[in-house]
Amino acid sequence: MTRLRAVRADGVGALAERVLADLDGLVERMGEAYRAEIAEYAELTPGQLAIEVLPVSRRLVTTFLTCVVEHRSPTPRELEVFESSGRQRLAMGMPLESVLHAYRIAGREAWAAMCAAVPVGETGVLADLGSRWMDIVDRTSSVLAQAYLAASHERLRHVDARRRELVEALLSATDPSEVAAVSLRFSTVLAQSYVPVVVAGAGAAAGIDALLADAPAGTLGGHRGDRVLLLVPQRVDGLRPRPEVLTCWGRPAACGRALLEEVQHVERLLVTALAEGHGRGAFGPDDLLVEQLLLGNERVAAALRLRVLDVLAARDPAGVVLGTLRTYLDTGSVPETARRETVHPNTVTYRLGRVRELTGLDPRLPRDSALLVLGLGLPTVDE
Repeated sequence: MTRLRAVRADGVGALAERVLADLDGLVERMGEAYRAEIAEYAELTPGQLAIEVLPVSRRLVTTFLTCVVEHRSPTPRELEVFESSGRQRLAMGMPLESVLHAYRIAGREAWAAMCAAVPVGETGVLADLGSRWMDIVDRTSSVLAQAYLAASHERLRHVDARRRELVEALLSATDPSEVAAVSLRFSTVLAQSYVPVVVAGAGAAAGIDALLADAPAGTLGGHRGDRVLLLVPQRVDGLRPRPEVLTCWGRPAACGRALLEEVQHVERLLVTALAEGHGRGAFGPDDLLVEQLLLGNERVAAALRLRVLDVLAARDPAGVVLGTLRTYLDTGSVPETARRETVHPNTVTYRLGRVRELTGLDPRLPRDSALLVLGLGLPTVDE
């Protein structure tokens, strides 16, 4: 039986001794309650429960009773065991919610034991013990939770760094022998080719684990700035884009230079989608084809930007003419443009004339309208 160093002569000291006399039984009841009420604890073997869990439950009770008897708060050294258990529960794969649930069960079972140990007529001793017991449960569980979260964040940083390192190694490989070396170094079986998928939007970077969980088996991933790059083996048939983010993907490419070039193409596609006002949705290599025509020719893109975007931005700062032009290019109809813009058809005709005056391109002529479509599809210089 566990003994206290200095037993108080009052009812509290006697109560502590009675609880400690049945400490083994109390700890056993705690373990049975964990397994009955928490699925993750029910999956533990008896050995795991006895070696990794119940000693912490025992320490919780003895620490509390010792502090009560000695009129003090727990010391930092006494709290170390609970910090250690937080890191240990993470290593065991226990969700933090389940671990804190176990603490609540421990508090309940220990309090029931204390109440049962109070003789008739001495229940007044419980008034002081109740608040102090809740305080010790709160303090120890808080220490555990902080250690659990700190260890979790450190693990995530390590995992993220390893993911990024693996992806960058694949993209920088120059020949099959270097790809094989990457596979050996990271102990990872690599596919013959990967489809690059770039995901952007609020929460995309923080949600990389969920993105990888939803992706086909064998998908690799890492952060590229505030975006996520997924490398999906062979094809993207099994990819389920999330509606709240912007997702762009390319064609299969072998690891190394070819894959790097495809990644860069997908990143340009994503920039183009953003420039077109698409903050969410999914776009593949066969989407936004008109806009993609300019992706590989910066000289032509610069000329069109100067002739279309820069001129309209300087002479139409409110964007009235530009808005009408976009609507007209979408519909090809003056009446429909007037209806959508809520203006008279003559106003549409006047604004299209202004486009011709400012840019030298007539939106009503097929060749000129094609150049205007290309020009308006360009991302701005700072994107």
